[in-house]
Amino acid sequence: MKKSIAFILVLLLAYSCSKDKQENNDGDFNLSGKFVAPNGTDAVSKANVKLYEGNTLINETLTDSEGNFTLTGVSPGDYEVIISRGLFSTTLSTTVNTDNDIFDIDLSTITITDLPNIAVVTGDYDNIETVLYNIGLVNPVTGEPLFDIIDGHDLAGRPSSSQQGHSHDTNTSLSKTTTNEQLEPNVDFGFGSLIESPALLANYDIIFLNCGLSEYKTEFTSNLTDFVANGGLLYATDYTYVYLYDITNYGTDYISFRDPYRSGQSLSTTAEVLNEDLLDWMTLNFNISTTDNTVTIDQFLNSWQPVASYDDNTVLPWLYGPVVYNDGIEEDIYLAYTFAHGNGGVLYSSFHTKNSATQSEAVERSIQYLVFELASLKSE
Repeated sequence: MKKSIAFILVLLLAYSCSKDKQENNDGDFNLSGKFVAPNGTDAVSKANVKLYEGNTLINETLTDSEGNFTLTGVSPGDYEVIISRGLFSTTLSTTVNTDNDIFDIDLSTITITDLPNIAVVTGDYDNIETVLYNIGLVNPVTGEPLFDIIDGHDLAGRPSSSQQGHSHDTNTSLSKTTTNEQLEPNVDFGFGSLIESPALLANYDIIFLNCGLSEYKTEFTSNLTDFVANGGLLYATDYTYVYLYDITNYGTDYISFRDPYRSGQSLSTTAEVLNEDLLDWMTLNFNISTTDNTVTIDQFLNSWQPVASYDDNTVLPWLYGPVVYNDGIEEDIYLAYTFAHGNGGVLYSSFHTKNSATQSEAVERSIQYLVFELASLKSE
């Protein structure tokens, strides 16, 4: 069952028209509002807004880049409004009646209340759990996250990477930097147990793999492929490309990874935002500088994993910018991708977030936006 921040909101709104308008102008009411993240402030764009009378769909629309929507042509009656951005949603009830001449009914700010079941696997270099926490996936009373946090180096008693004498490239200025004690592992199993168990994987709607988790469970990548094919959603950044080998058929399908591996050298780039809604969302809601439709992306490791190519029939790229890789080669490349697989989907990004005070805000906001995009890849 999905976790919920609050019970379904019930709004009993009393609005009306005069007797003449009641008789002659049914369908002249407008319902408007703004859909936001669970933190109550961050706009959610491209959300589906559906108006039902009983089991009948009366009208539908999408939220704009600022989360706003208007449902037009509404007649007096009792309605249910369902708003969703993929697996994030809320439902409210409203009554339109005929007491006065107010036709534009403001439902005000509507917050996501129903959440998917989420697992975050910790890593040394990425910290997606802070992004999720900041958008409000948190119990407002206790401060506890409304998602499971799984130790990415717990391989169920097996040696960690450091014990086996193989580790990440340590020539890096990035590290996990969360001071929030609530964002420590909060379940009694580790990454090894998760990836080995199809049944355990199936408990989740979305699984986030942070860069810097253990890379010694790649023999179980087919379990992740099945998880996605069956409707699961998978987030993977940078070094976690090793867990996409099966789903990409070692680079034959969807995206291929550049060889030699971890050859990216640029620590920052000015990247073009390829999606107009993402660009507008960052500009209108957060005043992020987007000169010539570009933003600053500055959260790369000293040796990060570039993507070599992608299938433009199945994969959607999001950011594109000049980088240096493989000992001095300069080239414009794509930096983040989403693609559907079976009934689910994948988000892969060569950069990630550590949520430090010095990183570009465009880094966290682009990842935040792509989390909602990922949540919309699940097939109905």
